[in-house]
Amino acid sequence: MKIHQSHTRKDICEIIEIFDLIDYIEDYSDLSKKELFNQFTGILSKLKKIKRDDEFLFIDDLKGLKDYLQKPNQTRITVKEKSEIMDIAKDIIFYCKNGFLISTSNFEDTDQIKSKADYISCYGNIPTVARAINMLNVDDKIKPKIELILSGKIKIQMRKKYEEKLKKQVCLKKNHGRYVIRFD
Repeated sequence: MKIHQSHTRKDICEIIEIFDLIDYIEDYSDLSKKELFNQFTGILSKLKKIKRDDEFLFIDDLKGLKDYLQKPNQTRITVKEKSEIMDIAKDIIFYCKNGFLISTSNFEDTDQIKSKADYISCYGNIPTVARAINMLNVDDKIKPKIELILSGKIKIQMRKKYEEKLKKQVCLKKNHGRYVIRFD
């Protein structure tokens, strides 16, 4: 089995942590990409089964993990593609910030806005895209609302961030009753 080169060293380190394979490779975070790929491939050939992952990669078994690693990394996009996606997202943000007026934007009609937004909605892991789609969903002219597609890992990170934000908010309680304040 050969791991596809589009997977980064960081991706493999995360896979090691997700599937609890830390005991098999010592100091995996200090290894180079080539060394890590070689050791990880050796370990995968020796393993009989792995635990199921329902949070990040949604992989059921060892065969699914091997298939995932042999194919190109779906989360990586080319620089040209990313710059095109970012330009579209910035145009949508500009449209939203200017009162949802087509005349002040680079778009010709709402159908064009909707088609561009549908195109970039699958790249929801990019924060600018997520912001653009969320801002666009406020517009009443866009029906039905565009669904932002996020990876499981990003959804969990966003949920944790939101929960931490809720914990940090100051909560005031109103208590009724009689209070005596004394100054001695």
